[in-house]
Amino acid sequence: MFMKSHLLGATCACFIASGFLTSAHAATWGAEVGISMITPCPSFCGGFGGQSDFSFDGGEFSNSAFTSLSNFGGTGQGSASLSGPTILPVLGAEGFSGSNSRTNTNAVGMLGYTYSGASATTISLDIVLDGERGGTTNPSDAWVRSDVAVILGDVNDFVTDYPTFIFEVVPGTPGLSVLGESNMSLDLNAGQQTKNGSIGFTLNPGDEFFVWAGLEAGGIRNGFGDAFNTLSVSFSDDTGISASVIPVPAAVWLFGSGLIGLIGIARRKKA
Repeated sequence: MFMKSHLLGATCACFIASGFLTSAHAATWGAEVGISMITPCPSFCGGFGGQSDFSFDGGEFSNSAFTSLSNFGGTGQGSASLSGPTILPVLGAEGFSGSNSRTNTNAVGMLGYTYSGASATTISLDIVLDGERGGTTNPSDAWVRSDVAVILGDVNDFVTDYPTFIFEVVPGTPGLSVLGESNMSLDLNAGQQTKNGSIGFTLNPGDEFFVWAGLEAGGIRNGFGDAFNTLSVSFSDDTGISASVIPVPAAVWLFGSGLIGLIGIARRKKA
């Protein structure tokens, strides 16, 4: 009987903790990374006798993610976290391909915010992309590109693909609109470099909005993209801006769940 009550208490505690942390706002948030490798790559990649490998981490309601992969196709690693100023996304991605393979790394982070200022304000989301792209003279064989968007409204889907997010999810969801976008790519064979961008937008009191950030790096046939340090974003002025949901590490969720469960057990024993 005690074991059954203990399990029930822990299960209820888990749902209580999860509900407490996410029910305050209907929006979806998360951080995710993924790496894919495929070989051979003569004029295209894969086909009969081809090999492929994948590695993923994070996802919806994750506040950080990291993964790495090293095998026949090359090496790659990716990171994503909601750890920047005002809990904004910080992303890193790199992919180094072999002579007959393709390696690609994606990192995504998104989170919602509320503006509680007393009057309308116009600010910018400033973007910094650091990295390198090279290993080939063919521009299509190496890439580092970033996509960042500010979306007005309450997003209810965690989407890791930028075109799907911008051209399907946002137009197909009532109440959503794009406040601005930034799309950047590093120059080929230009060494370590820094690209800067910004998205200017206006907020009115009570506005809910989302920041979506994605980073992709990789190459084909010895091409590589290295932006592991990093893509970062920050508000030019975050006065009155607060995260709509405060991401809490899984360990804290577990601790909270266990604590609530122990309280329930103690009360039952006392009774």
